[in-house]
Amino acid sequence: MATLGLIVEPATTPAADRAADRRRMALAVERGWGSLRVSRAAGDVLALGRYHLAPAGAPDVMLDRRLSGGRAAASGSGFVTLSLALPHRSALVSDDPRALAPEQVLNRALRGLLGGLEAGGIAAIYPGRDTVTSGRRPLAVVGFEVDGTGATLIDAVLAVAREQSLLAHLLDRADPDGVVGAQIMLPDDVTSVTRELGHEPRFDELVGWLRRGYETRLGVRFVEEESPRSPGEDGAESAIRARAPRPHLDRRAITATMLGRLEAHCALAADGTLAEVMLAGDILAPSRTIERLERSLRGCRPAVADLHDVVAGVVRPPDDFLLGVGSLRTVAETVARSVG
Repeated sequence: MATLGLIVEPATTPAADRAADRRRMALAVERGWGSLRVSRAAGDVLALGRYHLAPAGAPDVMLDRRLSGGRAAASGSGFVTLSLALPHRSALVSDDPRALAPEQVLNRALRGLLGGLEAGGIAAIYPGRDTVTSGRRPLAVVGFEVDGTGATLIDAVLAVAREQSLLAHLLDRADPDGVVGAQIMLPDDVTSVTRELGHEPRFDELVGWLRRGYETRLGVRFVEEESPRSPGEDGAESAIRARAPRPHLDRRAITATMLGRLEAHCALAADGTLAEVMLAGDILAPSRTIERLERSLRGCRPAVADLHDVVAGVVRPPDDFLLGVGSLRTVAETVARSVG
């Protein structure tokens, strides 16, 4: 039976969440078992994935950058965030970090969320990619990160009283230049816990459902604990601006993918090789993989065959992976088109 700490925070901020999640990942490796945090924040929040470019922002929209990859999401008031920190990606099922293939991680970890929704009377499924749905309509946006130590974070933004159709309005206000590519969803395209039930559950009621879901679906034993804090470590603005439009990366291309889109932002050196590459968009991959890939592409000739050799040399399963883009050749072709 797996042991997890249970952290419940009915009032927090995105910056505090991010700092706590970093510490929880490190703590999971230190002690060999992880934790589940259920929290909610106030206000209108535009939650970027780890690899989106940061938009200009707006006074009435709080920008957040999740530690995980995946699509951009509406968050804040009317949403509840779940984050599961584990010592390695397979910790829920095995002591072997490689017991689960990368594409199995979300499927297994989200069973607790699905069980919790079922306990509350909502039939939901994980159809793959980066959403949980009910009646084929997105109910939660999900993602995950694996850091350089192997520590894993799976998170979900669950629509409770508001829905992901709000994302279009947040982007209109906070991203007038259209920096963040996102699929526009209308109210009839999405759903929420409140819509499915016909009433809004209390926060503590929802936490109870989720706890029961993880206990019954994954055999978890919970130990209640406080959220670890690292004063002065959140680096909110620097984290958000870690990926932002850079004028010198003046060669760009976009490719539609299963998750949304993959972007390549590049600069050429005087000899025609790649001087710098920044990948962006709706990406599910370990941060260490993306960092190594961007670094390895520097100095490469922008020919698809050469680029593919570099990409395949870096993204070597099972420890390195890039989900949702199809063939690794997609990355090579996108970078090549950016300079072609």
